[in-house]
Amino acid sequence: MDANSINEKIKRIRLNRNITLKTLAESTGLTNGYLSRIENSQSAPPISTLSRIAEGLGIDISYFFVDAANAGKEKLHIVIDRQSADTEDEFLSAFDQRSRQYRYRPLFPEKKGKNLQPFIIVPDFELGSLQRAEGEAFTHVIEGSIEFVYGDEKYTFSQGDSYYFDMNIPFTGRSLGKRKAKILVVHYLYRRS
Repeated sequence: MDANSINEKIKRIRLNRNITLKTLAESTGLTNGYLSRIENSQSAPPISTLSRIAEGLGIDISYFFVDAANAGKEKLHIVIDRQSADTEDEFLSAFDQRSRQYRYRPLFPEKKGKNLQPFIIVPDFELGSLQRAEGEAFTHVIEGSIEFVYGDEKYTFSQGDSYYFDMNIPFTGRSLGKRKAKILVVHYLYRRS
């Protein structure tokens, strides 16, 4: 456990949340002086004290140990991709089981150990074959309208609508209207150990 990292996190979180030492002291039952010594110390406080501080900061105590647990590994707390989602030539073509084409653009490179997969999808005007997967999906209609078939039900969604569904139930969809729809889809795929 890296004591400096833990103590720096305490101070950084406290300052980012505009919590004074006095306020944190009142919520933890510790003194201002003791909290100040912890933030500037070379050794970590006892777990019982750390637990009180985490509660006072409104965070889970496990946050203090994330870097220590991942020492030497890639840090995965936040990963940023600043590519434009509007560049049409960056869309890829794919075919469903009936050889119907749809266009999609992964918004983020697939990361080992990550379950979320975000895409922009431009569905064709014809219904594709039914799909299913072990996971969940969040979908938001960015442009146009779509027909979404989910199990035995049909739904129509328009720009601004969102829906969340279990991907274990067969589903498919298609664009409606004169122009193809553009939808944001975020899959959460269950990983088997």
